[in-house]
Amino acid sequence: MILSLPDSFFRDVTNPMWVFDDETLEVLDVNEAACRRYGYLREEFLAMTLLDLRSPKEQELFKNRSANKGRIWEHQSKSGEILYIEGYEFPFESQGRKVILAMIVDVTEKVKLEREKTELLDRYQILSEAANDLLWDWDLRTNQVTHSEALITQYGYDRSDIQQPITWWSDKIHPDDFNIASWSIQEAIRERKRYWTAEYRLKKADGTFVLVLDRGIIHSDANDQPVRMVGSIVDLTTRRAAEDERNQLFRLSIDSMLLLDTNGIVTQANPAFYSLSGLEPGSASNRNMRELLNPQDREVFDTAVAQALEEGVEGHFATSINTEAGQGKSIQWSLIVNEARNRVFLVGRNITESIEARNDLERALARSQELAIEAQAARKAQSEFLTNMSHELRTPLNGMLGTAQILSASTLDDRQQNLATMLVRSGELLLQIVNDILDFSKIESGKIRLMQAPFQLSEAVQLVFDLFARSARQRGLEFGFSVSPGSNVIVVGDPFRLRQVISNIVGNAIKFTDVGSINFFVDVCATEANQIEAIITIRDTGIGMPEEIQPNIFDRFFQGDSSETRRYGGTGLGLAISKTVAEAMGGRITFHSKVGEGSEFTIRIPLEVGVDAIQSSETDSSFIATAQAGTRVLIAEDVEVNAIILTSWLQDRGFECVIVPTGTEAIEALSTEQFDGAFVDLHMPGASGYDVVREMRMAEKGSEKRLPIIAVTASVSLEERLRCFSEGFDDYIPKPILVAELDRVVARLFHGSVSLR
Repeated sequence: MILSLPDSFFRDVTNPMWVFDDETLEVLDVNEAACRRYGYLREEFLAMTLLDLRSPKEQELFKNRSANKGRIWEHQSKSGEILYIEGYEFPFESQGRKVILAMIVDVTEKVKLEREKTELLDRYQILSEAANDLLWDWDLRTNQVTHSEALITQYGYDRSDIQQPITWWSDKIHPDDFNIASWSIQEAIRERKRYWTAEYRLKKADGTFVLVLDRGIIHSDANDQPVRMVGSIVDLTTRRAAEDERNQLFRLSIDSMLLLDTNGIVTQANPAFYSLSGLEPGSASNRNMRELLNPQDREVFDTAVAQALEEGVEGHFATSINTEAGQGKSIQWSLIVNEARNRVFLVGRNITESIEARNDLERALARSQELAIEAQAARKAQSEFLTNMSHELRTPLNGMLGTAQILSASTLDDRQQNLATMLVRSGELLLQIVNDILDFSKIESGKIRLMQAPFQLSEAVQLVFDLFARSARQRGLEFGFSVSPGSNVIVVGDPFRLRQVISNIVGNAIKFTDVGSINFFVDVCATEANQIEAIITIRDTGIGMPEEIQPNIFDRFFQGDSSETRRYGGTGLGLAISKTVAEAMGGRITFHSKVGEGSEFTIRIPLEVGVDAIQSSETDSSFIATAQAGTRVLIAEDVEVNAIILTSWLQDRGFECVIVPTGTEAIEALSTEQFDGAFVDLHMPGASGYDVVREMRMAEKGSEKRLPIIAVTASVSLEERLRCFSEGFDDYIPKPILVAELDRVVARLFHGSVSLR
């Protein structure tokens, strides 16, 4: 905990809390409640800044948060869920810098409810404005009544009349109708009735009276006490005109329409119904509607009619007609009753074709879902296959490439040295193909992920230079590296993916350059506050590219057709992967090339400036890291050839090595013998590498001792790397092991000296 707070308070409080740097906004500490609510692992949180939780608009507001105090902020969880929060900040001084303890109050549900309420009010207003009826809302507790805009537009009153005491309304009733309206509504409230209906004459603003139908619904509280009444007033003069229009619609409608009495007897049916049923016009009158329906549908009809008459609600049901012409036809009915609930109105639509179409659609959707599941399973199987194949290929490839590198570094005559060099180059090419295929698989399945971690820009690029320096110089190429002073900056991003982008381009440069030189240039330019753009240029004197193929070089599986290009081999995926990864990081790659003169690629990647102190390993391709005499390490590796190769390299660097083939023996050896470090394979019989590191870290609890433990594995995914560090490993070396990667670890963890190669 970076602040002097009780651990239990920070850990157990149910509100999300975090500590962040006031200047850089970097997250320094976070509690479990925040991890649960936002869906991030603690390690992921600590690699973020507070701006990562916000949209671009919110980021600008948060940078000036002193002027936005008290506002509700919009955050985004890892799953994409929008969260609305109120934040409370408590400033502290810690280690000479200003840090902020923030407590988060989640008001997401409150904001959603308020928005839903606003939407409901807006819809009510739209409905009020669109309706010809006068809508009203009477609060029985305050005796205030609110009318819709129709009171102004239809009855001529002023806007100030919209909200008035209930006495305002009763004063507008014709004296002869007062008892009908006023007394009946009081009786309905007193007797706890659900509905109230009355016809009376209502005075308009010009003094004239119109006949209206007034209807209301009474709402009660949990104690069955009436608290509110909502209703509508209909001008019956307008209604009668509307009824004439409906009668015309009744005759001309293509939907079947019927009027029934409360016993289900047909009093009127339109021409469309007779056409649908095949009955003679007029023959349905005075017949019970039940008789016209198939027997199995009659109970559904009875239930819908009874409920509509009792509760005044609409009904919807489907039946078929019990006539020769109606057999096999599915009819969707809508049912309503009139205000007096003494008439039933039915509207029926032939949905036979719709049902068939819907069934066809449902079958098509079901099949598409099956295909989607099959495709997903196929993608998963493909991904698992490629991952497993990558792992399986890397294990023997580690033996082949490692043996070739050891052989190449030994004393050989010219012919033997050439053969060893060819073997190393072939292994490196095979490793690049394996890497390309695995990364292409991840990109195709949308699983490419970027981590956010602090690293030194120049060192990350230097490591790529170191990895390729030997290969370039063995080909007789000049291999140069220069950085601008500003490139030593600490940045936040994904150093592994950045190195991957650079490595693919450098690998091509070496592949397509027979004579001459390859040079690195690293520079930066400031773009905005706490932001820079890294500019990495790789220039070679290789064969160059014809103009006609240049527009396609970033296409997947693309290779130039000329023999001069195709003789160098490869998958045609490297540049496509580099472009995809660079764009995922928000950057871009540009180039220019000329046949016979070479190519120049420029990588531009935006990065955030970090503040963490990074321990630089500062190795150089001209040096080999060596350990102090007597440095004793354990090698836990179940594949014999891998153990022999790693032992040979470590012994060349001054280490004393002990080999065990299982995780169980590794735990026993580390618990009973004295070692200065351990190189542990993740997948071993008996106990895994994770089991080994967990046992050792548990044994070290309470002491100041920490044994350097390095994970060695053919699993190269980002998830595996992150898990290694979270489980307690101090570093990570992928297989096949490259000597530059081994030297980096030796120099960093064993404080090794360096000597000329």
